[in-house]
Amino acid sequence: MNKEDRDKIIRKARMKIAVSKFEEGEHKMPKRNLLKLVATFTLTIGMTLGLVYAGNTVYEKIWKEPEAYKINQGITEEEKAKCISESEAEEIAKAYLRKIGYTDENIEGIGLDKEYFSQENIWVMASDIGTIRIDANTGKLSSVSMPVREGSVPYNYGISREEARKVAYELLEKYKPIEENTEDYELISLKRNAGIDEEAYIWYAEFYKKYGDLYNASESIRIGWIPTSNILYSLSIEQNPYEKNEQEISKEEAIQIAKEKDEQIETTRQIQEVKAEIKIKQMNEEVYLRENFKEEYENGTLNKEKIKDGVYKYKEDAVIYKTEERVRKVWCVVITYNIEENGYLPEYTYYVDSTTGEIIGGNMGNELTSEEAERNDVNNVIQK
Repeated sequence: MNKEDRDKIIRKARMKIAVSKFEEGEHKMPKRNLLKLVATFTLTIGMTLGLVYAGNTVYEKIWKEPEAYKINQGITEEEKAKCISESEAEEIAKAYLRKIGYTDENIEGIGLDKEYFSQENIWVMASDIGTIRIDANTGKLSSVSMPVREGSVPYNYGISREEARKVAYELLEKYKPIEENTEDYELISLKRNAGIDEEAYIWYAEFYKKYGDLYNASESIRIGWIPTSNILYSLSIEQNPYEKNEQEISKEEAIQIAKEKDEQIETTRQIQEVKAEIKIKQMNEEVYLRENFKEEYENGTLNKEKIKDGVYKYKEDAVIYKTEERVRKVWCVVITYNIEENGYLPEYTYYVDSTTGEIIGGNMGNELTSEEAERNDVNNVIQK
């Protein structure tokens, strides 16, 4: 029996023993005292086993301290062992090319690269039509780039936004990953590279996967194309699935959790207003960075060294931090600071996990109004 299975059995056994003893004692003490004891026990067992108590259920904690590592373009043998093989990557690329109509296309070059900031390993393949990038760990399509060739932009390129919406959905179906079902994807942004529809020679569409009334920006397909000819200009795909976690934490509880964390981090500015809404967000290291490197984080100088006034470069020994790429339902709690004291950071958004109540990320600024600003962007003609 491996260690993981053994630990699960131990956890279950401890919980069963605890529940049994509470049931035995229920008739021997007042209900109020019993509830206090249950809460105390849950907190203790949670601290020991990595569990949290929400509502009437005990959940396993999901937050882990971000992994720290130096920016390094080299790929170790250990990392290579976790990647799909070159032949596997090439077959994935060829299968996708066949799907979009390039049955005779050859892969002319292939290499394993490391992304500079994310440090993710990517198989990069070049063909006559462009470049295909595949996540080397998951085998999922990451992006496709097809350079615009001479003569590929027709002189009668102008189309209306109504036609652009229709074409965007047609291209979504054509260029989606092989295994992806696009029925739940919704167009959330439609833009063009000119102020007048008929003068635009590139259109851009962004689709997010929708779950009820919520959108997952981490399951997205972004398409750029040349109108009339409908030649693909750019394609970016993100496939980090939403975990569909339950909502156990109330809005009031989430606000209190975020305020308590903020009071630990922000000791000079006073809170003026707090808002919260349920969203789907990907876990990130932002709050961890703000808590541990506050001044550099808020000034945008973390991992950078000053060359001259206003000019910085990344340090050679820069250390970056990264969390798991888990996507969860969270309370986006936006804290607005006193206007007279806000400085360069008037607002901050915390992600409070709706199931466990843990803070699993965040971002500078107000993510609630930023989404509204995107919808109301004058260049976004999706509903205009």
